[in-house]
Amino acid sequence: VEALLRWHRPGHGLVYPAEFVPVLEETGMVVRIGDWIVDEACRQIAEWNEQGVREVRVAVNVSSRQFVEGDLEG
Repeated sequence: VEALLRWHRPGHGLVYPAEFVPVLEETGMVVRIGDWIVDEACRQIAEWNEQGVREVRVAVNVSSRQFVEGDLEG
């Protein structure tokens, strides 16, 4: 399973990461969003485990800044 971030902008439709990730990088929001994505992926895995789904691997792409400034240990 792969966790993908997409933005559905009302009135504009689907905005792809190539368009908004550079803005997240420039503003420093990429770490905050990255923390949220990792947390959500872990929450989903826990939910699947509770439902009896085991051995699920989830791939999450994160910014290199995530390793320096993020909360990947938590």
